[in-house]
Amino acid sequence: MKAKKIAALCLASVLLLSGCGGKTVDGKSVVASTSEGNVYADDVYDTLISTSAGKSAAFQYVLDQLINKQYPVTSDMKDNASDMLDSIKNSYKSKYGESSYEKQFKSDLKSAGYGSESEYKKKLIYSLQYAELVKHYVKTHYDTVFDDYYKVATPRMISMIKISTSDISNPTDAEKEKLKEVQELLKDGKSFGDVAKSYSDDSNTKSAKGSLGVVDTTSNLTNTYGNAINESAFSLTEGQTSDVLTGTDGYYILKCTSTNKEKIKKKLKNITIQSPLLTYDDNIIYLAFNTYDIEYKDAKIKKAVNEAIKEGLKSRAAERK
Repeated sequence: MKAKKIAALCLASVLLLSGCGGKTVDGKSVVASTSEGNVYADDVYDTLISTSAGKSAAFQYVLDQLINKQYPVTSDMKDNASDMLDSIKNSYKSKYGESSYEKQFKSDLKSAGYGSESEYKKKLIYSLQYAELVKHYVKTHYDTVFDDYYKVATPRMISMIKISTSDISNPTDAEKEKLKEVQELLKDGKSFGDVAKSYSDDSNTKSAKGSLGVVDTTSNLTNTYGNAINESAFSLTEGQTSDVLTGTDGYYILKCTSTNKEKIKKKLKNITIQSPLLTYDDNIIYLAFNTYDIEYKDAKIKKAVNEAIKEGLKSRAAERK
């Protein structure tokens, strides 16, 4: 990723230099001079776009132009990016404390290659523009995209009941008693959703009778709940309830309420930027890009972009074998 970023910066610089009024020799733009002679923009340019990183950078450069033209920044995007940034910082505050979170946040930004918070916010805004482009493709090719998503990401509807523990390695008697009561209710045939609504300690799903909605292999349940929860979610068959699972901060019981393709397809029909169909496939951008008619004024750039797309689609096809 870093190599691609450097290549993109170099490519952008060469494109700018080749069009500005700097030093020229025999009509060629000079980007540097050494004791061995001049270094010409055209030569640097040709070398860059002949490499894999250079082709990717050329694609990214043209993609950026397309996104900025078709999906320009709106006030809503700016507001959403601010909300996203605030949410991230609040998460840091919860994890590192009031006195330390800003230092840690700035350190992580720097490690990720961002020079400032405002630079990172610009990236968040760009991610929303990018999402709009992909969203448009998904909405106009929904049946095809969903069929692929269903095969690749094995989506299913999962519900959960969580019993929080202050120390998962040493639960209190009250915590163990609550877990036992939940197990007995389920054993006696009480509705999983009703038990979740009355007993679950998971604030995100409790009011929805424990429903996590549609989850898939890209949902990364491990980060939120623990590896045991993630593994169980994708091993359950429709209608099956798990044993008690030990998560990062408590005990969990899961139920797979549906793996039905048509039911999940209907559930995901309303495409928003939060839709999993926008993020399950890193290479979907190449399919979306190909739906636009791009006018190239440089045959070399066109060739580099088309080769980058070809490689991206080749990788996508390999993942589906």
